[in-house]
Amino acid sequence: MTAITTFGGLPAHPLFAHVPVVLIPLGAIGAVAMCWPKVRAAIGWWVVAIVFVAGVVTQLTISAGQSLEEYVRETELVERHAEMGESIRPWLLLMFLALVGVMLVDRFIVRKPEAAATLRKVGVAVTVASVLLSGVASFTVFRIGHSGAEAVWEETQQKIDRGERHEEGEGEREGDERSERDEGREGLRPVVAPEASPGG
Repeated sequence: MTAITTFGGLPAHPLFAHVPVVLIPLGAIGAVAMCWPKVRAAIGWWVVAIVFVAGVVTQLTISAGQSLEEYVRETELVERHAEMGESIRPWLLLMFLALVGVMLVDRFIVRKPEAAATLRKVGVAVTVASVLLSGVASFTVFRIGHSGAEAVWEETQQKIDRGERHEEGEGEREGDERSERDEGREGLRPVVAPEASPGG
């Protein structure tokens, strides 16, 4: 699978990451709501679709992150974030399968009423599993997002902790200093004396 490194002129990873961060907890809320049969009949397959889209975009996010890792400064926080990013895959897959299971059990109950009692017990077990897995997936994606924020904003947070504020005009002064240094280097170029002409 080819990784998408950029999207809209920006690194793709942080842009894609917003999708699972929103959709996975939304799917978890839907999983809880599906405990009620009437709600499940109305929104059940929509919740399954939301989690499916979250899974697809999660894979894109991970791939884009692996590609982006080649362009950022390697730190302990970046490495930890990359390792944690992989951990969402199994939980999200199990969440999706459990939600599909909940919907299929309902369908089997309608088609095989003679086995309704047994199927309802299975349905309760699968529903409980879907809620628990949704909670784990939501907590995992929160931890991954938090570790990513730490990796990006570590230096800024250290400045905040030390009370180092960015003074007004500091960026302009730094730009002026760089321009002066560049001009100085140009002024220090060696002057090559013209060669004397043979008749001189």
